[in-house]
Amino acid sequence: MAVTLKKIMSLLNGRPIKMSISGSGETIEIKGIDYFTEQRADLSPDYAYVIKVSEIVQRRLDHKNCFIIIEDEPLDEKQTGESGTNAILVDKDWDPETVVKRVRQLFEDQYRIGDSSIKILESCQKGYTIQQLLDLGYQLLGNPLLLVDVSLCFIAHSGGNNIDNEPLWEWTLSKGYVNKEYAKSVMTDDNQNEIDQGKEVLVIWETGLLNHRQLVGRVLKNNRPLAYLKLLEYHHPITESDQEILIMLCHAVAMTMEDANGSSHTASSLSDTFLIALLNQKMYDHKAIEERERIYGLKLYKNLFALVIRIDNRQNTNDRLYYLKRIYQNFFNRQTVIIYNGQLVILLDTITAEIQNEREMASFENLLEENDCTAGISKIFYHLYDFCEHYKQAHNALNLGDQLKKPGRIRNYDELIIPHMILSFRGETNIKNLIHPVVKALKDLDDKKGSNFLETLVAYINHNQDTTLTAKSLHVHYNTLKYRINRIIELTELDLSDSETLFNIQLSVKVNEILACL
Repeated sequence: MAVTLKKIMSLLNGRPIKMSISGSGETIEIKGIDYFTEQRADLSPDYAYVIKVSEIVQRRLDHKNCFIIIEDEPLDEKQTGESGTNAILVDKDWDPETVVKRVRQLFEDQYRIGDSSIKILESCQKGYTIQQLLDLGYQLLGNPLLLVDVSLCFIAHSGGNNIDNEPLWEWTLSKGYVNKEYAKSVMTDDNQNEIDQGKEVLVIWETGLLNHRQLVGRVLKNNRPLAYLKLLEYHHPITESDQEILIMLCHAVAMTMEDANGSSHTASSLSDTFLIALLNQKMYDHKAIEERERIYGLKLYKNLFALVIRIDNRQNTNDRLYYLKRIYQNFFNRQTVIIYNGQLVILLDTITAEIQNEREMASFENLLEENDCTAGISKIFYHLYDFCEHYKQAHNALNLGDQLKKPGRIRNYDELIIPHMILSFRGETNIKNLIHPVVKALKDLDDKKGSNFLETLVAYINHNQDTTLTAKSLHVHYNTLKYRINRIIELTELDLSDSETLFNIQLSVKVNEILACL
C-alpha cells in the first residue's frame, strides 16, 4: 500500500523544499520509510528516507529519491542537491524515530482501509443484508453503529446493546426513532455551507447532544439522502481511517437499501417524476394524464389542493428537505409529496370540499411551527391537469403573505385573491388611483377629526346594512350608529342602494390595507 507525499507532509506539518515536488506532492507515492545513513547505497525510488540537516552530505542527496529532512539546524538549500530530489522539511522538534513511527502508522492505516474495502466489496457480492453489513462494520471499526432512515427512524444497529451513559442511543433503540431535538441538530450541521454549494459532504461530526462523540455518515443515492449511519466513539477514538471505512460502508448500505426497497422506490420515483412533469408543463393531453394517473396507482379523491411548504430558516439542504418530505408524508398519509425548486409541493386529495377540519389544521400549523416552515394553499380543483396552475396559486399565497405581513404559518390563496388582483396592477398604475373618492374623503376626515366614519361605513356594508348587527359589532348605541350613517350620507352624498359603489368601497378598503403593508 502506498501513501502520497502530500499526506506525509500533512501528517508531519512539513513543507516542500526545492521545486522538484510537482504541485503539492499529490502524485508522488511512497511505499515505505526508513532511516538514511552514509553507508546506504541501495536507495529505493519509492521510499522516503529520514535525515537531519546536520547529517546531510551533499553528494548523497543527488539521487531521484524522497527525503524527510528534520531541520535541527538552518538548512542551506544547496545541500539538497540537484532538482531530482523530492524533499520535505519538518520542524526540529521531530526526532527520526517518531517520524518513522508515525509514517509507518500511515501505511498500516492504508493497509487496513484496503483490507476493509475488500471485505465490504465481498459482502456486497454475497448479498449481505443491512444488519449483516452493520455487523461487519462493527467488526472493522470496533465502535457501535446505528442506522436510521432519512426521517430518523430506526433501521438497524450493531455493537450497541450494552452502552451505558448515552441516553440518546438508548432512546433510539427503545422508541424506534431519534428525538426531534437531535433531528434538528443534524439538519443544521457545521457543513451547511458546503452542502449549499453542492459539495457531497459524506460525514458530519455530532457532539452537541451526546456524552460521546459521534460520526454521522450520510447514506446517499444519486445525491439523495436515504439514511444516516452513526458511529459512536465509545470503545476507542475514531481515527481518520475509521472515517474512510465508514464512508465505504455508507456506499454499501445505499446499494443494499435500494435493492431491498427497489420496487417501492421505483414506484415513488415514477409518481414523483409524473407530478414534476405536470408542474413543468411537459404534459398537456388530458387523456394521457388520466392514463398515467391510473398506471401509477394514484387513486385520488375528487377534491384536490396544491400545497407549497417553504423552509423559513433558508437551510433547505437535501437532507432537511428529504427529512421533512417523510414527515409530511406521514402527517397527511400521502405519497404525493415531492421536492420541487428547493421546496416541498404536496398534491392533497380530500373527500370533503375543506382541506382539513379545524383540529387537523391546528395540528398542521403546529407541525409547520416545529419545523420552521410556512405553507401556501391553493383553491380547490378537480383534475390533475390543473395541478400546475394551482401550484402557482399556492406559491403566490406564500409570496403575498410575506408582502402583506400575514401572521401565522398557513396562507390560503382563497383569502388572498383580491390582494393578488390589486397588486398585479402595480406595474401599470399607482394603486392609490383605485381608491373610491368616498373612502378618501372619510379617511381624511377621520385623520383630521379623530372620528371613525370609515370604520362605521365598512362595518355597515359588511353586515348588509343591518343596523342592529352593525351597532353590536362596533359596540355603539343603535342611535349613535344611525347618526353616523346619516352624517356619512350628508358629507359624501353616498347612495347605499348602489351595489357597484358599495363594491368599490370594499375594494378601496383592501387597497388601503395593502398600502399600509408596503
